[in-house]
Amino acid sequence: MNRELSDIIAMVKAGQFDLVFQAAQEIEDAWLRSHVLRDIAKAMAEAGQFDLALQVAQRIEYAWDRSEAFTEVAIAMAKAGQTEEANQVFQLALQAAQEIEDAWSRSLALERVAVAMAEAGQFDLAIQTAQKIEDAKDRSRALWGIAEAMAEAGQFDLALQVAQKIENAGVRSSALAVIAVAMAEAGQFDRALQIAQKIEDAWHRSWALKDIAEAMAKAGQKERANQVFQLALQTAQKIEVARVRSFVLMEIARAMAKAGQMEGANQAFQLALQTAQR
Repeated sequence: MNRELSDIIAMVKAGQFDLVFQAAQEIEDAWLRSHVLRDIAKAMAEAGQFDLALQVAQRIEYAWDRSEAFTEVAIAMAKAGQTEEANQVFQLALQAAQEIEDAWSRSLALERVAVAMAEAGQFDLAIQTAQKIEDAKDRSRALWGIAEAMAEAGQFDLALQVAQKIENAGVRSSALAVIAVAMAEAGQFDRALQIAQKIEDAWHRSWALKDIAEAMAKAGQKERANQVFQLALQTAQKIEVARVRSFVLMEIARAMAKAGQMEGANQAFQLALQTAQR
């Protein structure tokens, strides 16, 4: 079986899709067969063989692997500009995910589909899918991924709306940090700072402020960057867990040194060292 499997992998890499599909069908173990067919469908999709990839995906017995295969095909279609077709295949991925019997696995699969939809720019569909996730933590992670995709696409208002729907406080803070940094990288410094100041926990707030300061420094706003670095430094000292506080202070020190703020960098380094030694 190991030799047969290695042969199948070699055929996939060589693009010998007809041969590899026949070989995969001969695998006796149902779980392994589904797993291999999933990888074949993905390889076919990445090679632009969408019709073949869909035919293979539809033959996958296990709903988890079938959902993953359809998701990979939809992603490849979206990248190729076949938006309408990708949406249809995303729906197949969603249907397969909902067929998974185990609740935990079903939540994870739906999370994967929702985030992939968002990364393909299908934001409404992604949110609808995320809302179907039963587990609160998985739902929060899915919404985090959607918010990140929106922020990367410059859809900051939408990203903020999604972030506010995240139930888990830590995940919500992380999402707001991602959005604030994306705003800063887009040159929207005032708005980025407003969002960063609303972040609940000191860890994510200080990290966001650090990244915003870095973006300001890169944009030539050295004086303002120094002010925000100092704010990041003050915020980091409020982190309750000493190990995390030391780590964040060290990262701020590195960022300040990179930005040429050597005095502040030394201050942050000393605080990190003092925290670590306690």
